[in-house]
Amino acid sequence: MSRLPDGVRREVEALLCAGHSDWEVHRRTGAARRTIRCYRMRLGLPVYMAAEDSPACRHGHPFPENVARYPSGGLYCLACAEIRKREYHASNYEPVQPDEVAIERAVAGDPARLTPRERSAAIAQLDAWQLPASVIAERVRCSPRTVHRARSRQRAAV
Repeated sequence: MSRLPDGVRREVEALLCAGHSDWEVHRRTGAARRTIRCYRMRLGLPVYMAAEDSPACRHGHPFPENVARYPSGGLYCLACAEIRKREYHASNYEPVQPDEVAIERAVAGDPARLTPRERSAAIAQLDAWQLPASVIAERVRCSPRTVHRARSRQRAAV
């Protein structure tokens, strides 16, 4: 086990006592995971989610309903994994940009298959020209009702 400076050692011990996993302590302090495991053993703290008979995970999700096994044999909490998955997707979501060429073709009256976002952009451009809903629907190849709904959504957004 490598020696840590006093400040880092105190921070590692505080994080371990607060219930953080070895990986989280490693990310926050930069200490080696092997060293962190040794400090955990020295403090007498159980390994993070080490046993199926523990009552709950660190976040309070009850075991054994939420316990699952990695292929390597380690345990993890299904509820925590679902939360992490949702957080990852929420932070890495980038909305798809509409295809400008498809919108121009739809405005010209030659649409291919349009996504809803592209259709509403084409309707907005044609609506700016003050065309009736039936003409817009014919150019974009949708129903007049779709044009009316897109217009009302655009007015509500403004």
